Amino acid sequence: MGGVKEFFSRYLSLVDDHEAFLASLERPLPVCFWVNPVKTTEAPLLAHLRQLGVQPVPLGWYPTAFRVDTWPRPGATLPFLAGWYYLQEEIALTAVAALDPQPGERVVDLCASPGGKTAQIALRVGPTGLVVANESQLARLSGLRATVDRLGLLNVVVTWGDGRTLALPQGVWDRVLVDAPCTGEGTVRKPDQRWRPAPLAFRKALYALQRRLLERALALAKPGGVVVYSTCTFDPEENEAVLDAVLGEAAFVEPFCLPGLSARPGITSWQGRSFRADVVHAQRFWPHLNDTGGFFVARLRRTAAPVDQRSTRVPAVRVPAFVPATGAAVASLMARFGIAEQAFAEVAFWQRGGRVVWMAHRHVQPEWAVAVEGLGTPLAQHTPHGIKPKTFALQYLAPHIRSAAVELPDAEACRRFVSGQSQNLPAQDVAPGYVLVRYGPFALGCGLYSRGQLHSQMPAALRGEYALPSG
Repeated sequence: MGGVKEFFSRYLSLVDDHEAFLASLERPLPVCFWVNPVKTTEAPLLAHLRQLGVQPVPLGWYPTAFRVDTWPRPGATLPFLAGWYYLQEEIALTAVAALDPQPGERVVDLCASPGGKTAQIALRVGPTGLVVANESQLARLSGLRATVDRLGLLNVVVTWGDGRTLALPQGVWDRVLVDAPCTGEGTVRKPDQRWRPAPLAFRKALYALQRRLLERALALAKPGGVVVYSTCTFDPEENEAVLDAVLGEAAFVEPFCLPGLSARPGITSWQGRSFRADVVHAQRFWPHLNDTGGFFVARLRRTAAPVDQRSTRVPAVRVPAFVPATGAAVASLMARFGIAEQAFAEVAFWQRGGRVVWMAHRHVQPEWAVAVEGLGTPLAQHTPHGIKPKTFALQYLAPHIRSAAVELPDAEACRRFVSGQSQNLPAQDVAPGYVLVRYGPFALGCGLYSRGQLHSQMPAALRGEYALPSG
């Protein structure tokens, strides 16, 4: 830790309490989560977590969010599997709080993976709103898609493209979030983080990337719209210097307030360099102020002035891969699971490659010249054995399912199912085929029932050991 402290000493001139700042870097980071209203409410979730010995404390400043000082495996619970809550570092919640998306708005999350901020936005804009969640790195797309699917977000389009040149319509989006790739200095307290100072060449490449991402975000936002630029780093070169280099007349930094949190203003000079005066309206969240990680957030208001995009070349148009799906797969699922037609009244169905059927709110369509990797959530896939429902789709549709459901009788049966095992399990009035598997209040996912045996269809990435209440 000595080398880390030595590096971070370069920022002591920016903080008001040197000892508190350096000491905070050595303390483990508390766990933070928020409740997903698509799947549950606070009371049943908190009751279950307390049965596991977890004692959440409300954050206060962010509705339905909680802090836990010690929680070794917060993602290994049944409510997490069922999409009842999302784990997100507390101070990262400030980006969307500053963005303040409203119901029905159209929003772009330019650097979206792993999807926590996308999910926050999607819940705020609601079923009449739209979120385009973009990720440039193919390896990170699966994590983003998993977040959208597990939480049951049908108003999100996941795209894969370089955020600097993303070919969305310009000047029409209500809000744009740029949670920019950065050196991650503010994440040093994470227990799984092995932070090392970034080489100078890497830092310089990041500075250029951050500037171009912000340029593109400003071009996408409509006049009067809001752009939020955020990073999880302390370096002024990645924060105030980016704003100073890019904004010009195209936007200004406006004040915002998050009651219940302590922050410090943006700085107007660093190592002999001066920045534009309005960067003081940005907020710096140092780790010792709120017992969190470190974060930088600037809320920008778009003007009508053009954006300097001299370095941006938008790629040629390509045809979206999604096409409207036929109703055969949906009709098959409705008949199998006893789902009434009104459950899909506000949903449209799409298909890609002739195998997977997706469902999304009707106004969510792949209408742009971008590579769409997800449209709402996958509903089912065509297999040689018929239509197989997707686990997260069954979780989402669980309140509407009236047949082809299997209730697990005890904790041991639940353990077998979530670990991917088959088991003998007599079930009355269940015809052979795919079923929804439940355990208590939790819709776990898809199983295959035949001849008194339940075969787990849990995706490999979800199989594992989940904490269950004792007794």
